[in-house]
Amino acid sequence: MNATSRAILQTVLATDASLSAAERSATQRLIDGRTEVPTVVVCGSDERLLVTQKEAAEMLSVSRVTIWRMTKDCVLRPVEILPGTWRYPYHEILALARRGVAAESLAGGGSEQSAA
Repeated sequence: MNATSRAILQTVLATDASLSAAERSATQRLIDGRTEVPTVVVCGSDERLLVTQKEAAEMLSVSRVTIWRMTKDCVLRPVEILPGTWRYPYHEILALARRGVAAESLAGGGSEQSAA
């Protein structure tokens, strides 16, 4: 690593209070020149971090339009991975699916109206 890159990383490490302990550790390893890959522990080897809009809709048994509405209503918080490309946190979708919340209540009532 050249001196400029090392100086930039040291500045980030010293000034960025939002870095997590894992990020600080990884940055320090880079500065020290250690390139070993740390062991990462995940809940399941097949567990995904992000899912597409279509996969989120399938997990919740709703339409993609409902997923869009839930995003618009701030029920879901997607992550933009590229400009215009969004993914949904798997754990967030899974939590909603496990709660078994009805699509109508999540999407603001849906299109069904009761006749009085």
